[in-house]
Amino acid sequence: MYRVLIVDDEMPALRFVQSIIEQFAQNFQVVGTAASGEQGFQFLEQHPVDLLITDIGMRGMNGIELAQSARALQPNIRIVIISGYGEFEYAQGAIQAGVDEYLLKPVSISKMTAILQALEKKMDDSSNDLAATLLPAIACGQPYSKNKALQLYRQKTFYFALIRWGNLDMRLPCALNAASMVFPRDEHFDVLRGRDDDERILIAPSMPMEEFLSGLSVYMTKPGSLPTWTAIYTPQAREIEALPSFIEWAIQMLQSRTVIGKHQILRYAGGSAVQESARLPAADLKQLAYFISMGKYRMIKDYFVSLAVVWEREQTPQLQAWQMIRQIIYQAVAVYPPLSNQLEETLTEFGEIIRCAGSYGDLMSSVYTLLFENGSIRDRKLSTQELYDYAVKYIEENYAQPLGMQSVCDEIGISQTYLSRLFRKYSDTTFNAFLTRCRMEAAMKLLREKPDLLLRDVAACVGYDDSSYFTKVFHQYTGKTPSQFTSGA
Repeated sequence: MYRVLIVDDEMPALRFVQSIIEQFAQNFQVVGTAASGEQGFQFLEQHPVDLLITDIGMRGMNGIELAQSARALQPNIRIVIISGYGEFEYAQGAIQAGVDEYLLKPVSISKMTAILQALEKKMDDSSNDLAATLLPAIACGQPYSKNKALQLYRQKTFYFALIRWGNLDMRLPCALNAASMVFPRDEHFDVLRGRDDDERILIAPSMPMEEFLSGLSVYMTKPGSLPTWTAIYTPQAREIEALPSFIEWAIQMLQSRTVIGKHQILRYAGGSAVQESARLPAADLKQLAYFISMGKYRMIKDYFVSLAVVWEREQTPQLQAWQMIRQIIYQAVAVYPPLSNQLEETLTEFGEIIRCAGSYGDLMSSVYTLLFENGSIRDRKLSTQELYDYAVKYIEENYAQPLGMQSVCDEIGISQTYLSRLFRKYSDTTFNAFLTRCRMEAAMKLLREKPDLLLRDVAACVGYDDSSYFTKVFHQYTGKTPSQFTSGA
């Protein structure tokens, strides 16, 4: 909301301009009126104003003099001068005073609203530019201009919130080292990107708590976000200088309180966020070692299921689950040393697994698969590049089959998560996009070489049993239907 001061010694004219703003300019608020230049200047000395609208021809301090004084007092203020035709000689002075707009009488609703709309865009752009440089510096505890902060924010106190969608990637740094603005700015909040794309920091001007929580709820559940979230917010408004300490505390809370598959909303309490460690009983580890050494995989799986049930029931924090799973991984390495050759890679892959898990049951099922069903990776001792090349070759040779990610994973002996990571690492596309590319390139070649081939046969030759779906995918890929492609249209 932009603050407006109107100055005019003719009361009907002043009230008319005020009514236009109140009825047609919802993002502007008239915070003051004055019947003379002197009164207007006194108001400016005591109150921040975003937009000054002033008549020129006033007794005492005229509009040009007020504009010059206002600019000296508040350098970022926007100014609109209103003048009659007989006062047009003031135009040059208005330009010299740095006036943004010059409006001739009689003032019309259409002319006034057009000027306000143009100014609003300029002010929005200026505010966005300032926020984009100022807020990341504040959030990261870096030096910043207090004057610019006052320019950006007229209010003194704010609510803060930190949102984490999905589970916490344990490879994330434990501090916010960099931040960036998220545009467009939200209706209720200024929004900063946190440590990755699944984390946001929200800053809201003080408002009724119900309104703040309502806006927070809408933002947490916005379309396209991950299904689970953890949110931490300040129950009392605080000065902007408190933002870095809030972020530090909130990140500690995420570390210690995130629960896989569970929504949580936590209140900021200050102090230290206690992080309790967790360990599996020595007897459990000894028994697990025996199961591994004897190849009793059914018992291993049952043990993993029992852990997941307990963690779900007790809402075990993700951090503690991670600590216990690391114990399991290292125990498996102790019993089966060849796993140590891929230990770092295994831990990295686990980072992907825990980030995407929908429950502790899903998590432990993936851990079991990673350790005891993907042994072919370790046995072959292939590099990640070789595994990727093998996957690409297999797709290129078998795209005509009813091929999917799981069938490729079964052939290579890796998990779907691992295959996705290989494509992210070595290509500019995803598995599905690469498979589609192979099929579409083959389809285009067939249509060029055999234009009389029936559509269903072309579809079948490149792995599609539904010719309608094939046509849809072909059009999305080429911008043409198969018939248009064949005819050269």
